Amino acid sequence: MNSAIHLITLPKTRPRVVEQEYHKGNQGSFRTLWPEWNERVSRLTIRYIASDGERYQFEKDDYHTEIDLSGHSIMSLSLEPLGHCRRLEKLGLNNNLIEELDFTPLISCSQLRILSVTSNRLTEIDLGPLSQCPNLEALELSHNMLTEIDLSPLSECKNLRWLYASGNRLEHIDLSPLAKVRNLQYLVLSSNRLEDIDLNPLESVKDLRYLHLNNNRLTNVDISVLFGFENLESLTLDPHVVMSANHRLRHQHYFPEPISEMLESVEWQHEQLGRSTS
Repeated sequence: MNSAIHLITLPKTRPRVVEQEYHKGNQGSFRTLWPEWNERVSRLTIRYIASDGERYQFEKDDYHTEIDLSGHSIMSLSLEPLGHCRRLEKLGLNNNLIEELDFTPLISCSQLRILSVTSNRLTEIDLGPLSQCPNLEALELSHNMLTEIDLSPLSECKNLRWLYASGNRLEHIDLSPLAKVRNLQYLVLSSNRLEDIDLNPLESVKDLRYLHLNNNRLTNVDISVLFGFENLESLTLDPHVVMSANHRLRHQHYFPEPISEMLESVEWQHEQLGRSTS
């Protein structure tokens, strides 16, 4: 597959739209808009190696807010040039063959809102640099080969709403860092290898709407914390998973719709001497 990107090289200045009025004799007048090139800008070049072994490059002016390199069979690339793209809001690297990726250059991208790296071959990822991206709203890591993810850096991403990590090989995930991410609405961890998960750290995430945990190796999940999520719209677990909850919750006056539909299947737990029994 030829993954070359063909670009038209524009002048290295930013266009400013100017309106002018023209007169054509008895035909009256008309207005037109034309670009005036007056502000100097820089261009950035991202070089990468594709599946055919060839080297390609992607060029763009640094004032652009969106860069999409999805579907180019990319095997290896460096994000270093993005350190100069301070207006970047959306970065898409989906549907490639990337095995490793260094997010360090994104430290300078404080305006980044959406980062999507789905359907690649990542086996590990360091989210550390994303702690410097306070405006991050969506992080998409689904359909890779990740065996673990340290979510700690995301505790600084107060605006995060979407976190997708389905279709990986996660055996364990610590949700504690998400306790500070109170705007989180979508958490999708389906199709992994999770054997257990503690949902208690989500107690402060009151606006959670979608929680997908299906197609894992879970056998029992304590869903007590979810009883307080009035905006919960979707909760997915495999049919064989035993759902348990604190027995005091069965008497509350309102249940989120997904919980209400599952009430008959919930095993109510009673606390006795520091232990829980059904």
